[in-house]
Parts: sequence; structure tokens; C-alpha cells
Amino acid sequence: MRAVVHALDLPLDLFNPKDITNYGMTAKRAEKLINAGHAAYICSLYDVVIIGDTVPHGRALLQSVVHPSRSKQCRAKIVVEMTNRFNWDIQDKDEYYDLIYTLVTDKRYIDRVFWVANNNVEQAYVELYTKAKMTDVRLLRPVGISKDYEYPSDLPLPSPQNFASRTHDTTHIFEFFRDNYEVPLSIFPFGHKYGGPKNLLQFKGWIDVPYQYSVMKFYENIAYGVPQFVPTPRLFKSMLESGLHYTHCIFINVLQEFPVGAKRITRVIPGFPEWSSYMDYYDPLFAPYVYYFDSILELHQLRNEAGSELDWKHVRARGVEFYNEYRLDILEGWAQLFRDMGFVDVEVVRQVHV
Repeated sequence: MRAVVHALDLPLDLFNPKDITNYGMTAKRAEKLINAGHAAYICSLYDVVIIGDTVPHGRALLQSVVHPSRSKQCRAKIVVEMTNRFNWDIQDKDEYYDLIYTLVTDKRYIDRVFWVANNNVEQAYVELYTKAKMTDVRLLRPVGISKDYEYPSDLPLPSPQNFASRTHDTTHIFEFFRDNYEVPLSIFPFGHKYGGPKNLLQFKGWIDVPYQYSVMKFYENIAYGVPQFVPTPRLFKSMLESGLHYTHCIFINVLQEFPVGAKRITRVIPGFPEWSSYMDYYDPLFAPYVYYFDSILELHQLRNEAGSELDWKHVRARGVEFYNEYRLDILEGWAQLFRDMGFVDVEVVRQVHV
């Protein structure tokens, strides 16, 4: 959000919800915070409060909106920015889903709570689990801006002969690529910082096997011109079904329950299954800047390729050009949201470029 409010010339204060709660805030914890005056106080300080990352972190604010006592309610405008985290770690699902259903469908709250999705999966995911039809969700993806940091000295030295990946705590797929198929791959440990996408430009490219429906670095890599190599939906599904790759965050059987055909609002890459359109990795908008491999052998065969032979889509140049233009649409979308909330003078006053 820093880049967004900077472009809109708006002030921003940050509050870390971990100061008051863990993941998956319960209704009981939210009620305690509401009764203590937390929600009303926070919202009394601002015109707009944006809930980012995990939606349950802001449950006290959302739950306060429907509280019978006006003095305990959040009276500021609330923007819920959904980022794969609508129900993250929620245990009391029935109560939580009832709350979201009410906020989405009850017209009393239409001008108090505003919904933003930063990727394709969010709207369908909320609708599936809450049974609420979301009629006004704005798709505003990340602006793809990253701070530049030095490349950490404790990571493998950058090499244009190697790909790069960062592993996850639930998978060993990247070690499998490297050790069994001789893919030249520098593997960053799970959670280890690598200094941002500019540092990845020193490698052949970035190999990613999704562990979330979408991740911030996917957009940042395109914006900075990093060639990304991602398994096709067919191969990705095969990796999950065989146990070669595991993630506790992606469930293809859930994606297959989402609307298809004429009811689907997402777009499908020709030849890819419909469920894949709910993952931004497979959105036709980004396909010109992503390389899809349909077998691990294809990765093996890329080990000796470099330059324009490897980056035949010219992602290093065209990715940057595309996202610089696309970012303008994203920022204008945020400006329009603020105008729709009543702040009619908000405009994009600064351009943000990589």
C-alpha cells in the first residue's frame, strides 16, 4: 500500500495486528477487543482503514460494524484487501462465514465496507464458502514495486548459468529438479530474504512451483523483467497428486468447484483447464511474461540455454514495459475506490515506475 498512497498523495499509518492477535482471530477475541473500545478508537483516528494480508487479522473491526451499540462500532470506511487470506487459520468458521455473509449482502453496510481482491481466486473463494454473492469486488493487483536491498552474502553467488528458486517448508521439489534432473539451480532457504527482484536478474531466471494461489513476488518479477518458469496446470496437478510437491494452501478440488463456462468471470489460456484461470500464474494477462514447462525434462533441456535463446519472449524488457503501463490502471482503480467512498478529489498525482 505504500506505493499506492504515495502515488495518490495520501497519508498512511501502519498498524501491526500481531500486537493484539495471532492468525485466525476468533469471534470471542474480536468481541473482547470491541468491548475494550479498540475498534471504535482505531477507526475514530482515520477516514479509511485498510485490512491487508489476512482478513481475520481485522475481524474485530469487521465484527464491530454489525455491533448493536453504535459507540462500539468502527465508523470509518473499511477496505478489505483480500490476498489468499480470507479465512486464514479460522477455527470458528460458521460464525466467521455468517459475519462475512452479512457484511457482503446487507445493504446497510454497502457504503461502510468495500471489497478489493488482489488476484483471481478471492471472489470465487469467498462466494463458495460463505454462499454470499459478491456484486462489487474490485480486482486491484499488486503494483509490483519492491525495495532494493543488497544480495545477502550467505546465499549462493548469483550466476547467469543458474536458475534461482526459494524453497518452502512443505516441499523438496526444487532439490528434486537439481539433484535428479541436473537443473542448474540455486536454492534459497525457506523464508530467507534475497534482496528483491533486481537481484534475480543476475540469474538465468526464476523457477517457481506454486505454494499459494498467488504471491507478491510473481507480480514483482514481471515488473522487474525476471523470466519466470512455472509448471503447466497439467504438470502442477500431477506433482500434487503424486506427492512430488505438497502445499497446504492450494486445493485444486476447491478450484474445480468454482464457476465454469458462461458463469466464470476469469479468462482461460487456450488449452489450459478452467480451474487454472483462478490462479494468476495462469491468467492470459500475464502469460506473455511467463514460461510454462510441461515436463521436468524441459527444464533439464534449458540448462545450456542463455540470453535471447532462453528469454525468447523478451521478458527482461517487455515485462517492465507491460507492468509500468498496467500499474497505471491499478493506481487509477485505487483512486476510483477512494472517490467512490466520498473522497472525490483523490487522483493519481505521482507515477511509480521500476
